[in-house]
Amino acid sequence: MGTVLLVLAVHSNWHLASAAWLFPVFLLRYSRLRPARRGLLRVGCALGLAQLVWLISTGMVFVPSVLAVFAVLAVVQTLPFAADRLVAARSGSVCSTLVYPVVLVCGECLFTQLANFGDYGVLGFTQHGFLPLVQLASVTGVYGVSFVVAWTASVAHWAWGRGFRWREIRRGALVWAGVTALVLGAGGVRLVCFAPTTDTVRVAGISAGRAAERATERALHTAGQELWRPRNLVRADPRRVRAALAPVADDLVAATDREARAGARIVVWPETQAGVLADGRQRLLGRVAEIARKRRAYVNTAFALYTPQPPYVRNVAALVTPEGKVARTYDKTHPTPMEPMTPGKGAVPVTGSPYGRLATVICYDADFPGLMRQAADQDTALIMVPANDWAGFESLHAQRAVFRSVEYGYAMVRQSVHGVATAVDHQGRIRGMADYFTADRQTLVSEVPVQPRTDTLYSRTGDLFALLCAGGTLLVVALGVRGRRARAGVPGAGGDRP
Repeated sequence: MGTVLLVLAVHSNWHLASAAWLFPVFLLRYSRLRPARRGLLRVGCALGLAQLVWLISTGMVFVPSVLAVFAVLAVVQTLPFAADRLVAARSGSVCSTLVYPVVLVCGECLFTQLANFGDYGVLGFTQHGFLPLVQLASVTGVYGVSFVVAWTASVAHWAWGRGFRWREIRRGALVWAGVTALVLGAGGVRLVCFAPTTDTVRVAGISAGRAAERATERALHTAGQELWRPRNLVRADPRRVRAALAPVADDLVAATDREARAGARIVVWPETQAGVLADGRQRLLGRVAEIARKRRAYVNTAFALYTPQPPYVRNVAALVTPEGKVARTYDKTHPTPMEPMTPGKGAVPVTGSPYGRLATVICYDADFPGLMRQAADQDTALIMVPANDWAGFESLHAQRAVFRSVEYGYAMVRQSVHGVATAVDHQGRIRGMADYFTADRQTLVSEVPVQPRTDTLYSRTGDLFALLCAGGTLLVVALGVRGRRARAGVPGAGGDRP
């Protein structure tokens, strides 16, 4: 039961929120009722199986580096169950219920900081639709949400072990209920009393239509070059390559003019759907600049820039202002393991506008909280995220956009081709959504609140809550060592029982 619920909870396109609250209860129970080594090994296998199902569904199972990272993640996710089995099981007090959530949050934070693979595996992301709880992220980051979910499961398991006898569990149940009610009540107050302004700006996220995509793919295939082989592409006949790339670029330029003419003051392109050779970059930006001047719009272009030098491709976003100037160019800081390109310098560009300060990162960059904090430090009001996903992966980042916006107090427009495009305000409300797989032409049009960035405690203190959990984990380790020495009969170790 625990394994089935776990798969339902963490699968990128299912994310059954209720399953995330339940699966730890069964896995905690299983690890308690079995010999420690056997029980924890099987729990670890269950966690690994859930990750494997997700990797298979996304096609990432064929990337060795990804497999290695997720094997490490499964081990890290097993540690909270080990701590509960080896430390909390010896105590009957309700305080023992804190062991599992404290160690879980510590593991999530350490994996995010050390693996350089973004914040995958964080339990709190499963609650992206539970807005009163999501508001806690403005104080603790997503880790606080993970803690509440994990603590609830731990308390339920603790009560189960006592047969749910009210006389025995009353104090612990009331403490849990009081804290949870306080968290949800404060979240509700924040949603109601600090709602976004009614002043909005019309933002359009655009993607080229499928006909244009197919035309480019056919032309590249006919030329004997594949889009994902930039080395071959830059060495081919440039006239044929330019002709092959033109349908998508032309479609995006036309869509930019159409949406700006319809009233969009900000237009956002998706990541790398457009491709351009190095010598054609200025021409493409010049066409966009003409529209931006004529329509008085900001256009956040994004494209694959093919260059003669290895690794032959750059993943670029460039903001064109209503004056027809390129305000800044940004290279993706965190390429995925499947992207053979040199990372950018890791500096998030921010530009002033009548609609607040505008920032840009690209797709996977938004999975790195430290990089996203840069935008908050520069008082960003709206962050634009060109993105490119694929089937089996289409909803994951759209759901995470909710947390990034709440954590740092800015709105986000994430235009994802081959995935779910979404616009989110600073409280995590979905302002617009467009699914590539349900439309011939994916266009996201939304009214995004125009206001200065809302300051959050998390943007000031960072991962302080997670660091406190790391301190709590050290205490758990110390208690475990002390208990082991006591059972071994070491003098002065807190007892001489065998």
